[in-house]
Amino acid sequence: MVKRQGGSKSSRKGQSEGRPARSTAPQVTSEDALTFIRDMQKKFPKAPRTKEEKEALQAYVTEFTDSQQLKAIGRRIQSDLMFGPPSGSRKKSKPTTAD
Repeated sequence: MVKRQGGSKSSRKGQSEGRPARSTAPQVTSEDALTFIRDMQKKFPKAPRTKEEKEALQAYVTEFTDSQQLKAIGRRIQSDLMFGPPSGSRKKSKPTTAD
């Protein structure tokens, strides 16, 4: 039997192969993401169609110099769309009674 050089994969647990170290991304709440989306919708109520409208939208997005913040907002939006709100955060409506 021939023994492999370098050990097994399990001996390298905890090492990330080819992955950069994660930076501490800012935490964004659902409310923060919703505020960002609503502000953008107020400023750009329709999808940009002309070159000037697209440039205006691009300029608006580049005002946010912290790309990590934009990525965090994008992750929060995706998470909220895929998983929905936590079950405890939904407002329970009171049963209506007929008079």
